Amino acid sequence: MSKSDARSTDRGDLLRTTATIAIVAILVTAPVAFLAAYGQLAVAVLIAVIAMQSWVPVGIIATTRLLRQQRRLAAAHAREEELGRRVAAGAAHEEQLRRELLAAKTDPLTGLPNRTLAERAIAAASAVAAPLTIAFADADGLHAVNANGGHAAGDQYLKAIAVRLLHAAASVSAGAQVARTGGDEFMILVPRADATALRDAIRVALVRPVIVAGRRMQLRVSVGIALSGGGNARYALAQADAAMFTAKRAGNQTLIYDADRDGVPELDGTRPRVRRRDVEPDRDTTARATDGTAPTTRLVCSLDEAATIANALWLAYDRWAAVLQAEPSDSAASTAPVETIDVTPTAEGLDRTAAFAEAEMAKYAGLARRISAAIDAASEHS
Repeated sequence: MSKSDARSTDRGDLLRTTATIAIVAILVTAPVAFLAAYGQLAVAVLIAVIAMQSWVPVGIIATTRLLRQQRRLAAAHAREEELGRRVAAGAAHEEQLRRELLAAKTDPLTGLPNRTLAERAIAAASAVAAPLTIAFADADGLHAVNANGGHAAGDQYLKAIAVRLLHAAASVSAGAQVARTGGDEFMILVPRADATALRDAIRVALVRPVIVAGRRMQLRVSVGIALSGGGNARYALAQADAAMFTAKRAGNQTLIYDADRDGVPELDGTRPRVRRRDVEPDRDTTARATDGTAPTTRLVCSLDEAATIANALWLAYDRWAAVLQAEPSDSAASTAPVETIDVTPTAEGLDRTAAFAEAEMAKYAGLARRISAAIDAASEHS
């Protein structure tokens, strides 16, 4: 029996009990009143006494039932109210859990999905071999924005990037997803998208400057893009990551993955170790300022690159050496027309130029010698 049926039954019993008491009262009082009205008071009293002996137990029983059913109705009403409060509390708790679950999957700053949802989407695409185009973006210059305008300015900078990336993704596909996967990292997932179209959309979205902390500035984001082709989407993410670091090294670029340029990630997705930024510095091949006039700076490059730098320094040295060989002109012997201006250096000007040239020669020669020594030392150890 349902709760509404039970309540109807209790109300019916209460009405029946009330009607029974009313009928008993009428049956008892009507004859007595009639006889009393016609002067038959003794008969009326006798009938009243007999009626009371006969109907009082019935009235007592009916009254008891009435009180009992009133208590039952009150208890049922109290239970209904308690149940209503529990249902309301349960619904409020469920809504709170839903909001907390949504918050756990959402970046609180930008409102974008977080890394958990992005990785689920990548896993789902890999499970069904669905083609997925992945763009991995890293905000450039965030440290400078935080340093100049405070972390509130950095938050505005990141939110502006999120909005631009959302516009870029939506312009390519309605099914695109944008997630914030780290402090300054974002991910765009687009099913069956053309990588060139996504690259162009991102470039267009980021071209306009924004106002951050009252200052007009250009958004600087390095982006790498790769396609899964229906294969392992997580490996495509590693390829996009490799392209992103190439773009970051070039500065504020959006590049599509190229194995020859970006290297080939390991099967587990770790970054390839073929780029300059990933080579561990070697103390024997580290160029350092030794005169104490400038802070020490590590230059990490291959031997071929170091040789190229050394050759460029020697070429610069030769150019300044050629300047020292220039002869001063004799202005008296000049046969130039009066209307022309003789720009041939004088002896005094050439002396100043020679002093500057000697300083430049010493600088380039010193750098070239140190790099050449580093190359020789590295070649001996290899």
